[in-house]
Amino acid sequence: MASLIEKLGDPAQTLYLVDISSFIFRAFFAIRPLNTKSGEPVNAVYGVATMLARLAEEANPDYLAVIYDSKGPSFREEIYPEYKANRSECPEDLVPQFDKIEELIKRFEIHSYRQAGFEADDLIATLTKRWIKASPKHRVVVVTSDKDLMQLVSDRVQIWDTMSQKIYGDAEVIEKFGVKPTQIRDYLGLVGDSSDNIPGVPSVGPKTAADLLKAYGDMDGVLKAAREGKISGKKGTVLVEHEKDARLSAKLATVKEDLEVEIPFEELKYHFHVNEKCAEFLASLDFNSLVTKWYQTGKGAVSSDAPALPPAEAPKVSLGTDENRFRSILTETDFKKVLAGIEEHGEFGFDLETTSLNPREAVIVGISICYDPSFGVYIPIGHRGTNIEQLPAKMVLEKLKPYLESTKYKKVGQNLKYDFSVLKNNGISPQGIGADTMVAAYVINPEGRHNLETISRNYLDYQVMTYEQVCGKGKDQLAFDQVPIDQATRYSGEDAWIALKLWHELRGKLEKEKLMDIFFKVDLPLVPVLATMEGNGVCIDVPWLTKLSTEFDVELKTIEKKIESFTPKGPINLNSPKQLAQLLFEELKLPVQSKTKTGYSTDASVLEALSTLHEVPKLLLEYREISKLKGTYVDPLPLLRDAHTGKIHASFHQTVAATGRLSSSDPNLQNIPIRSERGRKIRRAFIASPGNVLVAADYSQIELRLLAHLSGDTELCNSFNKDEDVHRRTAAEVFGIEAEHVDDRQRSIAKAINFGLMYGKSAFGLAQELKIPRGEAKDIIDRYFQRYSGVKKYLDRSIEDAKEKGYTMTVLGRKRPLPDILSKNHAVRANAERMAMNSPIQGTAADLMKLAMIEIDHRLQKGNYLSKLTIQVHDEVVLDCPKDEAKKIQALITEAMEGAMKLDVPLRVNSAIAENWQDL
Repeated sequence: MASLIEKLGDPAQTLYLVDISSFIFRAFFAIRPLNTKSGEPVNAVYGVATMLARLAEEANPDYLAVIYDSKGPSFREEIYPEYKANRSECPEDLVPQFDKIEELIKRFEIHSYRQAGFEADDLIATLTKRWIKASPKHRVVVVTSDKDLMQLVSDRVQIWDTMSQKIYGDAEVIEKFGVKPTQIRDYLGLVGDSSDNIPGVPSVGPKTAADLLKAYGDMDGVLKAAREGKISGKKGTVLVEHEKDARLSAKLATVKEDLEVEIPFEELKYHFHVNEKCAEFLASLDFNSLVTKWYQTGKGAVSSDAPALPPAEAPKVSLGTDENRFRSILTETDFKKVLAGIEEHGEFGFDLETTSLNPREAVIVGISICYDPSFGVYIPIGHRGTNIEQLPAKMVLEKLKPYLESTKYKKVGQNLKYDFSVLKNNGISPQGIGADTMVAAYVINPEGRHNLETISRNYLDYQVMTYEQVCGKGKDQLAFDQVPIDQATRYSGEDAWIALKLWHELRGKLEKEKLMDIFFKVDLPLVPVLATMEGNGVCIDVPWLTKLSTEFDVELKTIEKKIESFTPKGPINLNSPKQLAQLLFEELKLPVQSKTKTGYSTDASVLEALSTLHEVPKLLLEYREISKLKGTYVDPLPLLRDAHTGKIHASFHQTVAATGRLSSSDPNLQNIPIRSERGRKIRRAFIASPGNVLVAADYSQIELRLLAHLSGDTELCNSFNKDEDVHRRTAAEVFGIEAEHVDDRQRSIAKAINFGLMYGKSAFGLAQELKIPRGEAKDIIDRYFQRYSGVKKYLDRSIEDAKEKGYTMTVLGRKRPLPDILSKNHAVRANAERMAMNSPIQGTAADLMKLAMIEIDHRLQKGNYLSKLTIQVHDEVVLDCPKDEAKKIQALITEAMEGAMKLDVPLRVNSAIAENWQDL
């Protein structure tokens, strides 16, 4: 924090100018929908409030002003009527928040400026110039994320983007844009700005603009060089042809520094404080935790006479003034008392502090425990650079091991999967998981964020100390073993303490919402299974990936050469949408399919539509596929190998997807494409351990089987109960022919219908997918619902139930809130209706797979098998098995998966044994 303040300079000489519009929109889209108890949207207001709090805490400015855009058009629209014309309509939920934000700033008593006919940028530029001119010691920090304002940067003016915590001086502007701050307006004149609809010069991208300005200094120099023929080829021609566009664009991007505005400097003097009016206003928006946090924050962020909140609005949890709330355990006598406390209470909050987020690299620095809600303890065992004598790490872990490995003592924590993984690497096999607050919060509200800070605020109205408050940020961030023990005690002791308090609150929510079964029988037992699976990892074939990378390079160059034959003016950047649009629609004269804010669309759907008309779109689709596979998997996978095990240890997340499905990262296994030959080659890289084989099993048509069960449709259930080819049977029913007469095209149509309609696919969508007329697609759907009337009734009922209850529910009772199901916005509501149809199906499939994984893990442990779970993706699990166990494991997982849930139709599992994932 200190380094940041040093970079920002002396607050007594520095004026902070806040470009509020820049942050309102970023806050609105960055923060998930947030409403007051009365239903008013306030996420943008909350974002601005926290931004002001961060500004106060980190810089504590003595001079401050907030700058607004003009409510009407600016002078730039007079110069160029299309200026900002491509901006979409303001989101419906943001409109009522503007007045609240203005009221918030008034309550904070922050001076603000707005001037008709001018944008915030112009006011900021004018105020900056006046302030700098007033004294040689004066400096300005512009709080914004707007690149236009980078042109103001100098030795006395900085830009501070508080969203990314980045401070821009001369060097940072040059690093980001490749040009000096004084060249930014000309840079934008050449490149254009899609957000403001500033045209720029066609085919001139950021790198080209930076190179031109480096070579010729400014816009005049660049255009003169182009006219004199010093800039050859297409680049020079385009610059000459679009000279007017370039000059106009630079004029639009240039901020005005000479507005006629009164600036009483003394009015800008400001000390951040929470006055009574401000506290009342924040409380009216249900932002009590913010007020509580600011009252507890020192260093000038709170006025000495700040009023207390009224008792009715007081936070539910308060630290009070007890200095012994969190205690360091430094003697064996005190440590024995902790063990006795665990024995007496049986349930305790638990958290580890380590040196790394990677559990295989992490060294345990300290352990926090809370068995009594009135206090938490911290046992430091690995802090460096301290004179305080700590208990020996080996002794502490040995003494704690029986309690951690016993099912008698219940551990409660936040993201225990990590802690359990670290403990396993230290020779401890933890058992007896009592609750995971992250998982509990996810089960209650799968759409929200589930980090400790968020759920503490949401459920206890309490602001926890953050990791950054203890360790700092960026390159100056401390490793936890460098943190002083007293600070570590406050931070880590709070984590264990708040986890226990949270669990007591969340348990009541789970009971009230009838979610106890899904939590205790599905999600919570999965935590140690995932910890084990992550620790197992999977081997990869590096030579195969090296070979594949070379193959893909050759293919990419071949495609580039083929496309060059259609670009007589020279090669183009195949990753530039602007250059591609010019090639496809101006040079090749292909029909425009759709437009975006920045021009003609060249997305995959457009290229698919054009691929039947010309070779280039088809080549571009291939180029994108290969580039993505190479950049996402082929080249990065070898770098993800663990230095100790040589394996890839993907992280599996159970609190991300709102449907209940697992997701993964480092790498994202779910996104490896398997429908293309190239995608399947990626799976070829995942191999068995030396001497072992891989065994995989996946559910057959699981979502269709669940649709049959949930809908109770007689025809669909009969088809599965007779073990028929359900797609062939559907085709026979829809086309009115015998099953043996169904051809491949008809079966493909039936398959598209079977899987598409449960996701709310329309006649238009089906027509696009099958490349058939919309009328024909509508007739097919109508015939389908005539034959499968139970499916139609179920899908309609799902929407109506969601509208009535506000959520969907799986077979096992997992809920997914759908707040947009009654939205007045048609597109938003239609999307929620599609979720209402498919969420019960997807969610039940997720629950089924989780139950199967828990059972497989149980059977592996019970049978003392050496086989290990390594991968779970979609409806499939993959195990690494000794060859002599493979057949037994194949039968074991098939039985476990098929018996995981009782349905009205049979579950079927396909399984296989191979040496790599592709061959399974």
